Amino acid sequence: MTDVNQPSDTSLLAHLEAVLFSAAKPVPIALLGELFDCATEDAEALLEQYANRLVVDKRGLRLKVSGVGAELVSAPESSEYVSKIRQREDRLSPAAMETLAVIAFKQPVTKSEIEEVRGVNCEKVLKHLVSRDLVMELGRKESIGRPVLYGTTDTFLRSVGIESVETLKREVAVDNSVGVTAESSNPIEADENHESPVIDGENNNTIEAHEAREITE
Repeated sequence: MTDVNQPSDTSLLAHLEAVLFSAAKPVPIALLGELFDCATEDAEALLEQYANRLVVDKRGLRLKVSGVGAELVSAPESSEYVSKIRQREDRLSPAAMETLAVIAFKQPVTKSEIEEVRGVNCEKVLKHLVSRDLVMELGRKESIGRPVLYGTTDTFLRSVGIESVETLKREVAVDNSVGVTAESSNPIEADENHESPVIDGENNNTIEAHEAREITE
């Protein structure tokens, strides 16, 4: 069994860092225990060591531990610079943002239902959102032709800093400035003369490290 109670074992912390950096989503602490052949309590101690090391060394990353597991995020002190690169890399077209908004607030929703709201064909945009892991197939609707049902991914929720779809809908329901809500059926008016919005803009202080390199055009 791995001994994680050795603060000087930098190689073990390096292995932990590699695992967290490579993971596509938060890693459950129990799974970390399996990977490092140690008890859950020891895995938690290892995470605490690593979190302290990041702060002491003034690294650009921080450890975030939640109910779903542990993950790496950018340090709040680096948010200004991370936001700049995200604005360059993560920009979605107005059409993609409109489609994403409709899916987020009306999910689960079919392609034809999205097109009914937007008034245009959405096949190409849908494929793009799926390829960027912002939208996924949830199943099929029990109707004629059994069309695919679409919904948002965990990547999308983490990008906008929301824990769940239900939380997202509740927050939007009380915000009169939002163009599409769960009850709305009117398309968002796109302004082609304005810059496209971005996922994770300047208002977010922490941005998932792996997403900073994965959500690109």
